[in-house]
Amino acid sequence: MISAKEIGSVVKELRRVNRMTQAQLGDAIGRSADAISQIERGVNVPTLETLMALSSGLSVPVDVLLTSKDNSVVHERWKGLRRANAILHSLSDKDLGLAIRLLEVLGERTER
Repeated sequence: MISAKEIGSVVKELRRVNRMTQAQLGDAIGRSADAISQIERGVNVPTLETLMALSSGLSVPVDVLLTSKDNSVVHERWKGLRRANAILHSLSDKDLGLAIRLLEVLGERTER
């Protein structure tokens, strides 16, 4: 079972990946910066409602928040997806079309 400290560590890491302060995350999910700090330090266990809000605010599924940071496969995948998303957003319309087509080709290869 994952501990409050582990959940807090994951929340902190994802908040930093999203380049958010505790206050910004708190504002995004309707909680105070102090509440975010307490979650990150493992002082308070987030309720299901708060976990769902954190999931939305950090743009990850709830299960990522409940997966130990030691499970680096899950976390590295989500970090990679966030990085790819940022790159795609920076592309011109023409380059975005090309990138989407490349991703479709790669997707077809994995379906075989």
